[in-house]
Parts: sequence; C-alpha cells; structure tokens
Amino acid sequence: MAKASLQLKENVEGNFFVDSTCIDCGACRRFAPAVFGETGEYSFVYRQPQTDAEELEAQRSLLACPTASIGTHHTADLNQAKQSFPLELVPGIHINGFNARDSFGADSYFIRHPQGNWLVDSPRFTKHLVKVFEAKGGIDTIFLTHQDDVADARDYARHFQAKRIIHRLDAGAAKDAEIIVEGEEDTQIGPGTIIFTPGHTRGHQVLLWEDKFLFTGDHFSWFPKLNRFGSFRGACWFSWDVQIQSIEKLKLYQNVEWVFPGHGHRGKVEQQSFPDYVEEAVTWMKSVQ
Repeated sequence: MAKASLQLKENVEGNFFVDSTCIDCGACRRFAPAVFGETGEYSFVYRQPQTDAEELEAQRSLLACPTASIGTHHTADLNQAKQSFPLELVPGIHINGFNARDSFGADSYFIRHPQGNWLVDSPRFTKHLVKVFEAKGGIDTIFLTHQDDVADARDYARHFQAKRIIHRLDAGAAKDAEIIVEGEEDTQIGPGTIIFTPGHTRGHQVLLWEDKFLFTGDHFSWFPKLNRFGSFRGACWFSWDVQIQSIEKLKLYQNVEWVFPGHGHRGKVEQQSFPDYVEEAVTWMKSVQ
C-alpha cells in the first residue's frame, strides 16, 4: 500500500498521490495520461481526475502499479476498475493490468481466439485474472518476448497447463519452457508469427498476430513526445546496432495496424504505412548512436 507519509512533493493537492517507492516504470502514465506525469526519476500526480472517466483510469493505474506506489487519501471503491481488467483494446486483444515488479512494470496482453487463447508476457499472478481467464476459456499458449518480462509466467503455465514460448538465447529466464525457439527464421504457430528481433537482449522476439497486431516487448514502441516510433537507447542491454537492424527488418510486415509494447506507449498505424514508420524510426535511431 502507498503511504501518505512518503508521498512525493510534486503531487498536486487532491485524493490521488504517488509515493517515493515509485520505480518510474511508466505504467500509470499509460493507463491515465491525463493524471500522471513524469520527472525523469518517478511518476507523480500532475492533475487530479476531473471526470468519472479519468477517475476510472486513475484507479486502473493504482491497480496496475507493480510497486503499490499509488494511493488515495480517501477510501475508494476500486471494484469497477478491477472488473475492467483485462481491458479490451481492440476486438480480441486485451491489456491485463496488474503489472509485475519482476518485469519492471511491463504491460502484458491476453489474446482471445477460437484456436486457443494466448498470454503475451506475464502480469502478476492474481486470483482475479485467473478467474477471468478461466471464464474466457483458459490460456493455451504464453509467448515470452524476452528474459526481462517473464514475471509469473510459470504460475500461469502450471495453472492452465499452457505452453510457454521463449527463444533459446533468453531461455535462462524460463529454463523449463515448453517451446524453445531456435535460430533466426520466423516461426509460425497458429495465427501468430514469431519474429527474431535481437538487440534489447540477445534472444528478444516479437509476435505478429493475424498479420496486423504486433506485440513488441521492449523492442519498439510509440514515443508521443517525438511523434514517432522507436526504441529506448538507455535500455538496450545487448547491442544498439543489432537492435536497429532488427527494427529495419520489420519493414517486411506492411499490414501492421497496431503496435502493443511491454514498455512504452501503444501506437496505431495508418493503413499500409508501417514500413514508412519503421524507416523513420531507423533514421532517428541511427542519429542517437
């Protein structure tokens, strides 16, 4: 629970606050951008919710926070926010909330599909999410983008008898994963195309779902302040040059309509424009060597 005694001085006066245990993962800013801002070291409340919709978004941020660093001065009924998770973003694609500290607060996703439901990376293992996943038909496959965002995947795999997928080069984080991807070639599993995209880590992969939804882990995201897609230079653990090459390869997938990252902002893509977005991102990334 967040402690009022530890609240940050940057918070504006009002019910919601962020305390000094914040790790600056950015989850709250993605769920409630009208309420939470950033200092470069942590998030804070720069504007209290003004509408019922903003109140609900702030409550979702509170539930999603991996370090329980968001609190309220007055008791709030969080049931509506809780019941909204997993939150549908587009038909069949949901964001889970309940972000895990072990993945530094990365977003994870639930894909509902007649051939079997998928989890993309892992949220915290919570009774609420388990119950919802059960009601929606369980989980058949858990796709792990890379070693950083495994979190509670093993618990979900055991509960649902699901198959975990990870690349050999990052498999140290999930040594008992049921499917270990080898090599650099694309791997097709049902409606998903697994694309090898090293750079952030040696074994990073992304998932292209039904040729239009791209789940990018920590590889690629939308930068609102720059009004472009790109990658995080300060969070590249293997090779920036290799990551640029992996980004450039994404130009082959011209039908992408949405980018859903683990860290960073989700981004909508204009029809048939994805190769242009990628080219712009590559040009910018080369300038920040």
